[in-house]
Amino acid sequence: MAELAQVGDIVHVSAAAGPWCKWVVAGFVVSPQGRNAKLLRKTSFGTYSSSQKRVEGLALIERPVFKSGDKVVVDGNRGEFMCFEKGGDVVRIMLAPRRRHFTGVGFIDIAPAVVRTNYWMLVIENSKRLMEK
Repeated sequence: MAELAQVGDIVHVSAAAGPWCKWVVAGFVVSPQGRNAKLLRKTSFGTYSSSQKRVEGLALIERPVFKSGDKVVVDGNRGEFMCFEKGGDVVRIMLAPRRRHFTGVGFIDIAPAVVRTNYWMLVIENSKRLMEK
């Protein structure tokens, strides 16, 4: 029996569609026809594309695992994975201290900070090798 998809899993919608058809499971929707997975992927334009497919039609490629202390990137900023929040769909990341240049002001030092993000977003941004076309 095939393993059921979970939020954050990297899946194929159809093997016939080719290796470029990789998606991340962002959540689930129950409809009269059954249980559908909300799927997202980053396009080559930097935007996101979404789709909904039956859970039974998904083929699991990989289930990414992040452990406390793992180096990750969030919105282009480096940080360390801290933990999952209760429920497992949201994660906490400790961003590293950094400097930003602001026009007319100069450089500003930004202290370390904890951010929250969706787990599926963390997977997309940190699994580029798997999400590439």
